[in-house]
Amino acid sequence: MIRVISWIAMVAVGLAIIVFAVANRSPLEIDLWPLPFAPVVPSFAVVLGAAFVGFVAGGVITWLSAGGTRRRARQEHRRADTLEKDLETLKSKIDELDKSGNNTAA
Repeated sequence: MIRVISWIAMVAVGLAIIVFAVANRSPLEIDLWPLPFAPVVPSFAVVLGAAFVGFVAGGVITWLSAGGTRRRARQEHRRADTLEKDLETLKSKIDELDKSGNNTAA
């Protein structure tokens, strides 16, 4: 159900972007000051380009800020693996002791 809702939301956002792009086709001259050229682009490209750059920058910042959490998760995963191996070793030793204890008692 959530997947259907997310698809509906994506289609709605996509349609809104298309309508925005069609409605804002007027040309804009972008002056890139230190560079010797000033490209002329549609106004929707400027707005959508800025939104895309903001989206990517936000994703990078979020990814970098979550680095500590990912590092801790890796450490805990390694610790859990080590503890599982230790547990298996101890279980096998207990089984060996039980077998040797049963053999001497019989």
